[in-house]
Amino acid sequence: MNTKPLCTLTALLTFVSAGAHASSTDVNISGTITPAACTPSLSSNGQVDFGNISMPDLTPQPGIPDHSVLAPRSLTFSVICDRATRFALVATGNRRDSSSIPLPKAFGLGTTSGGEAIGFYSATWPDNGATLDNLPADTLYSEDSGSTWVKVPGSGFEHLGDKPESRLGFALRGQTSPSAAEVLNLRLDVAGWLRNDMTHVDEALLDGHMTIELQYL
Repeated sequence: MNTKPLCTLTALLTFVSAGAHASSTDVNISGTITPAACTPSLSSNGQVDFGNISMPDLTPQPGIPDHSVLAPRSLTFSVICDRATRFALVATGNRRDSSSIPLPKAFGLGTTSGGEAIGFYSATWPDNGATLDNLPADTLYSEDSGSTWVKVPGSGFEHLGDKPESRLGFALRGQTSPSAAEVLNLRLDVAGWLRNDMTHVDEALLDGHMTIELQYL
């Protein structure tokens, strides 16, 4: 919820009549400006559980041979606003230093007891994965904090620490900048990759943690 304080405007207008016996009366104008309030949420309380994983049963990923991929899990990410509002999304990975590859879309999964990075995960969505007010929406991407936007075929969150000027927005089909809407629904696919070349692992817990932030435009 937007917790910015309310702003009260007071304007004083004075009317003065002409003549030797001028008199005046005051008009006080007041009002309250209330900003829009949007609430983001995730299904399953944002919990993604890959269960018990047997390393010998994993198949190396062809494009990243020292990693094995896990089957993705899906969540629904929603934003509900009390009025039509333009907004963008950014994300911060709170295990940033534990990612096993240095890419903005790779978020860390924690480390073993020996300090080795376990792997990484991504949070992405397909081209048809977003709706605004129940209408199909395009994903827009900005590299300059929202000054300009380009349409992208689906997308995924990037670490704000790596791409501080990047923003993700959503537009109704045919629009070229983020649309004002009351409801965003987004199918979020979370996939994990585990290193298969770790020197010694008796048991390790996956420990990924991401914060998604909504920014008003």
